[in-house]
Amino acid sequence: MPPSRSHIRATVEAYLSRHAEERDNLNGLLAVLDGTGEPSSRATLPGHVTSSAVVIDRDRRVLHIDHRVTGLTLCPGGHIEAGDRTLLAAAVREVCEEAGLCPGDLCLTPQFLDEPIDVDVHDIDASPAKDEAAHQHFDIRFAFYLTAEQPTTLALQDEEVAGAQWLPYADVRSPTLRAKLLAAEPHGLDGRPEPVSANALIHDGTGRYLLHLRDDREGLWEPWVLALVGGKRSRDDANLEATLLRELAEEVPGLQPTGLVPFAVQKATSIDGLAVPIAVYAGHWSGDAEAVDLREGVLLTWCTVDMLDRLRLSPGLEALIRRHAAEHPAAKEPPHVTGPLADEAPPRTEPHIVGVHPHLHDDQGRITSGEIATSSSQRHTEPVDVYLILRRETASGPQVLLSRRAGQVYAAGLWHLPSGHLDGPHEDIVTALIREAREETGVVIDPADARAAVTMHHRSPGGASRTGHFFEVRRWQGEPRIAEPDVCDAMEWTSLDALPTGMVAYCRAGLDAYTTDARLAVHFQLPGDAVAFDPAADRLRLVPDVTDRRDPDAPNAAVVAFAEKAVGRITRWTDTSWPRENSRVWRADGAQGGTWYVKVHQSKRFHDREVRGLRTWAPALGAAAPRLVAADDALRAMVITAVPGRPLHGAVLAPERERKVFHRIGALARRIHQASPPRPAPTGSGPAVAKADRHLAGARSHLLPGDEEFVRDLVRQAKDLPPLEWVETHGDFQLRNILHDADTRAADDEAEDSGPFVAVLDLERSEPGPAVRDLVRLSDAWHGRPDLLAAFLAGYGRPPDPRRTGTAGHRHGPRLGQRHRLRFRPR
Repeated sequence: MPPSRSHIRATVEAYLSRHAEERDNLNGLLAVLDGTGEPSSRATLPGHVTSSAVVIDRDRRVLHIDHRVTGLTLCPGGHIEAGDRTLLAAAVREVCEEAGLCPGDLCLTPQFLDEPIDVDVHDIDASPAKDEAAHQHFDIRFAFYLTAEQPTTLALQDEEVAGAQWLPYADVRSPTLRAKLLAAEPHGLDGRPEPVSANALIHDGTGRYLLHLRDDREGLWEPWVLALVGGKRSRDDANLEATLLRELAEEVPGLQPTGLVPFAVQKATSIDGLAVPIAVYAGHWSGDAEAVDLREGVLLTWCTVDMLDRLRLSPGLEALIRRHAAEHPAAKEPPHVTGPLADEAPPRTEPHIVGVHPHLHDDQGRITSGEIATSSSQRHTEPVDVYLILRRETASGPQVLLSRRAGQVYAAGLWHLPSGHLDGPHEDIVTALIREAREETGVVIDPADARAAVTMHHRSPGGASRTGHFFEVRRWQGEPRIAEPDVCDAMEWTSLDALPTGMVAYCRAGLDAYTTDARLAVHFQLPGDAVAFDPAADRLRLVPDVTDRRDPDAPNAAVVAFAEKAVGRITRWTDTSWPRENSRVWRADGAQGGTWYVKVHQSKRFHDREVRGLRTWAPALGAAAPRLVAADDALRAMVITAVPGRPLHGAVLAPERERKVFHRIGALARRIHQASPPRPAPTGSGPAVAKADRHLAGARSHLLPGDEEFVRDLVRQAKDLPPLEWVETHGDFQLRNILHDADTRAADDEAEDSGPFVAVLDLERSEPGPAVRDLVRLSDAWHGRPDLLAAFLAGYGRPPDPRRTGTAGHRHGPRLGQRHRLRFRPR
């Protein structure tokens, strides 16, 4: 089967998330994906998807081949075939067929990974010989490095290829691809392979190594072998250590090895045959492998060196472990592991032992200790249930999904949450929740999206007790449906504040506890109580939560979970918000010593603009801008790297130092505005004269006689100005959003950019527009200081013009500048 429509759409959307400005140009491709034809079939007209390989050598040259039929010089590529697993696999196959390379001669680039570097649309002439009408190719291009120091000898496909050549980035034939290559070159696209995955070689210091048994699934890389925990880099990872911490948080949350240090680069082969260099970090951990919350794979287990020759290991892993063991001899013998006591598991039962652990302290905070006598030699066991609160937000308020029980089941005819029991001791409650959700409703849930809501201890009218864990889930894949019609005859979204009367009593009690934000509840019914909810016999009792435990400076639990998924456990939160309404920014200090900033935007527009800026032009600034680590559109949250320095707003610098700083700010503004080629302004995007009346109304109490007439005269003149070219802009380029650090030197990548270190932050107003919108914001900073304006313009690459500097010191000219500073700021 060729790549699925959903795979192609996901690949295209991943590309457009980097290049949102190209969406209009790809409307034809999006129409094909919305159509009924197979997107990659040659029969699909007026256009279909193709795939190409952008192969880069260590001299920063790109492989091109000369096509015999068309006479064109292009990157290797072509049509998708039925056996191609993915678009990337198709690109690999094409370059191997046309140029005679092997998949192992290639590896992914860290800048683009398995996402496209470029998507091009080009016209194809009609071919009467093939009975093909004129059409378009939507060519999806993937970047690869050569693994060898020197380009290997090519074995060209004679019937289609007349020759081959390696062209520098600046000479690449495709304009769109050439622009992408040149933009990525300053960010390390240099043709030199480097790891794109990270694994953890975890040991306990006694000679044991922690190995992970992978799933046996079709299409999975290295299935059913013991391997290291880890995975591939994502584009939001700041570095490979961040990749590893994210993978650990996703696969084995709570397992936090200490002392992670680079140990080796392991060579592996991907499922498509590509070379995969993997950075291996060694770290120490000595916990119980069976107690780890394993989210991926089959099991986690400790192994010793003497067991390696009897195990099915991922290629190269045995030699890697033996090397580490030789270089780091065990300090002591491995611990003796004992199994469960015989009387803890009665025959033919799957017991769940429910225990309570008192935490006693006196009025001075001292914890008591000592032995606690058991009240009985027989341990009580009871079923453990999981309940799914699938929640969506609507204009009329939150809704949850309910199903009506039917058939030969308990409480038939009553409404209930999707739920079920644990299948046995091998299954944890989160895994059980995800399984039950899929079996009953057909939806697929990422374990990371399950949120603990309420735990409830329940006793039925008949006297049997059980413990139920309620989970809230707000993100899922698929549309809920009745997947088990023999036990469910209806499914509806119901408002949380208008739950139906015909509802199972303990399910209703769990939802009532959930709406009060309780964490623990007891619902013990009495003999004679109805199974259905009865307001007159409500047995719900909420157990008070421990107070003052949560870090008062931390964001809400969902944001904390999102951030820790991205960077690992965070030990300290510090609120660094601006002293204004709706500003929500925190400094997050990680358990491994890293520091990040977490921001929740007050609107979707601010979130989308800042994330776009961080993904598009901010990387061109290098260390002078934060790096995006992760973003969550649903939470409107993001995690970014820390940038050194303090805001320049209010800073007092010596005049000479101040001029150097403003020179550097000018260079920084230039780099922002040159991050992408300028483009014509969209139609109707001239000066924002329509906003003048609103701004004047707000500023009128601050104006002197004649000021309003002067501004209106400027507005009238602006109407006749031609539109300025659009570039990338910061949008709020003022001193409070510019950092300066006296102890850090700027990178010397360009001579004119060397000097004091300055950086930008707060990109939530970033969007394409005329460059002057940034200069208008900053112009307050050089009011009355022509030397600072001159320094800025020199850094910007536009020397001062004596004819203009007399008025440029104030953005409203000398007439207003001689009396007072007008506070009107048109945008």
